[in-house]
Amino acid sequence: MSKKVKSCPAWMTTFADLMSLLMAMFVLLYAMSNTDEVKYAQAVESLTGAFAGEGRLSSEQVTYLNSIKSRSDSTKESAEPPQSSADIEVKETLVNDLSPLYESLLETFSKNSDMKDIKIEFDAVLNQIKMVFAEQIAFDRGNAELKPRFAKLLKDSYALQAEPVLIKVIGHTDKLPIVGGRFHSNWELSSARAASVVVQLIAVGSVRADQVQAIGVADTQPQVIGDTEIEFAKNRRVEVLISSEKFKY
Repeated sequence: MSKKVKSCPAWMTTFADLMSLLMAMFVLLYAMSNTDEVKYAQAVESLTGAFAGEGRLSSEQVTYLNSIKSRSDSTKESAEPPQSSADIEVKETLVNDLSPLYESLLETFSKNSDMKDIKIEFDAVLNQIKMVFAEQIAFDRGNAELKPRFAKLLKDSYALQAEPVLIKVIGHTDKLPIVGGRFHSNWELSSARAASVVVQLIAVGSVRADQVQAIGVADTQPQVIGDTEIEFAKNRRVEVLISSEKFKY
C-alpha cells in the first residue's frame, strides 16, 4: 500500500521564490563591489538570463560596463607613477641579488678598518648580508655607548637609505649576569646596544628610520658554547643583517 505524499503548503513556494531573489541580489551586490568588470558582466548575463529569458547584455548594460572599465584603467594609471626601464632593472637587481651591495660594503669597511674585529658575509641562498662587529671594537664592557672609533666607522660606512633593503641590528651578550650599573639584565644591555647602532645610522643619514629595526636577544644566540673569557668575548657582539625590503614584517 503506497503512502500518500503530502504536498508543500502554499506559502513555501512564495518563500522559495523570495530566497532565490535574495540570493540573486547578493550575488549582484558582490559582483558590483569588485572592480573586475569581467565578473560583473558574467553576473549580469546570468541574472538577465534568469529573469528576462535572455543571455545577452543590452546596449545600455554594455555602455555601463565600458564606463566602469575606463574608470578602473584611469585609476590604476594615476596610482602608479611611471618608472623608467633602468630604474626598474636596478631595483629588481637589488631585491633579487644583494651580492653587488655585499661587494660594496666589503670594500667600504676594508678601507676604514683593518677588519680584525669585523666580519662580513653573504648568504646567496637567503640573499642576505651579515655584518658582525665584535664588542672590542663597538662597546666597553657592560656599556651601550658607542666607542668613538665605532661611531666614526658607522658614519663613514656605505649609505643604504636609497636602497630597497631591510636592516636588522641585533645585540648579543654573554651569559654572565650583570651586576650593578645602569642595566639590570642582559636583555636590557643587548637591546640598548642595538638601539645605539640604529640611532647612529639614522643620525648620520646611512639609513631611513622606516627600514631599520633594533633587536636585543641577550645570550640566547651564542656563537660558541663555553665558559672561558675568550668564548664569552666571542658571544658579545652586534650583528647587522641586510635583506630585501620585500621581507619586511
